[in-house]
Amino acid sequence: MKQSHDVIVVGAGPAGATLAYELAKRGIGVLVLEKEKLPRYKCCAGGVTSKAAKLLDFDISEVTEDVIHEVSFTFNLGSPYLGQDSQPLIYTVMRDAFDYFLVQKAQQLGAVLMDGQKVTQVQVSADWVEISTADNVFRSRLVVGADGAYSVVARELGMGKSIGYAAGIESEIVVPEEELAKWKSRVQIDLGCIPGGYAWVFPKRNHLSIGVGCQASKTRDLHAHHQKFLNSLSIDNYTVTKSSSHLIPTCTKGRIVWQDKALLLGDAAGLADPLTGEGIYNAILSAQLAAPVIEDSLVRGKVGLQDYQEIVERKIMSELKMARTLSKIFVRFPHLAFGMFNQSEGVWRAVCNLMFGEIDYTAIKGRVGEFKGIFNRLFRA
Repeated sequence: MKQSHDVIVVGAGPAGATLAYELAKRGIGVLVLEKEKLPRYKCCAGGVTSKAAKLLDFDISEVTEDVIHEVSFTFNLGSPYLGQDSQPLIYTVMRDAFDYFLVQKAQQLGAVLMDGQKVTQVQVSADWVEISTADNVFRSRLVVGADGAYSVVARELGMGKSIGYAAGIESEIVVPEEELAKWKSRVQIDLGCIPGGYAWVFPKRNHLSIGVGCQASKTRDLHAHHQKFLNSLSIDNYTVTKSSSHLIPTCTKGRIVWQDKALLLGDAAGLADPLTGEGIYNAILSAQLAAPVIEDSLVRGKVGLQDYQEIVERKIMSELKMARTLSKIFVRFPHLAFGMFNQSEGVWRAVCNLMFGEIDYTAIKGRVGEFKGIFNRLFRA
């Protein structure tokens, strides 16, 4: 028997869960299909920036592992630059708990979750979207792909074009309590030890998340670089409890994120930040941008979902374009990126303000003149 719903969201990550929450608030019937049984482990550094947390209208402290006030930047595993702020910069989370927490918020407002339902086919007709899993067939008026880098919705509907990829490897590392205490409220970012990328340490409540990421074209020795970075931390008696790799999708010019009865969110739309690899902020934001467009279509009878394309291009893709430009500079000249911190306190303040959401990449572009002299001095050096 076919089950019918207003909207079916495929994927229960931050994008899908947030959209379900926003639609349920508006009284729109929404079904979330998730291929895994929740809660499920997700390979991710697990950093929720302050600006991402501010998007949500509820507190996430229940699932926060650590609150970050310090970022230690190193170049090629050398001496660090330590940036600090009294306000929280990042909240670290485990994605199994965080994603499930967001889904439960949506369920409390009436959204329906069916997990363990891997979507195998998506077909669009004049009146319905039909979504098939191994066990069921569902119908809806609209379908939303929030199913990550390997989006079945994007593939089935031919919406997988204009996507580039970065790649990452991450391990969950259990360390002695005295070692874990050294990382309390501090993350480390190393520039230069990974060709075309960077390495990171994110502290969690009972372990460290340690990973490396780079452009997909430079992944040949990524496992070796990951081990080299882990060894450089001089951690004794650690245990690797999980280790996995993942793709980070970033859209390029001409990316289409909607069709007549379908939208793509978050990583399924390729909205990860090409400079940092962070995807949670744009996952949540894209869901919040999609919700009123869907409401206009289903409740107010507005034809088409093209407004979503326009607002994503204006609010997100314009930022990603600037981030991609900065990424090319930092990938080619990581020593210059690191050197800027020692040349001007204003660079660290700009990083803080980015994480707080007080400025964006476009604003930084407007302030390039302030940093031009710094770049010139670094080039001469």
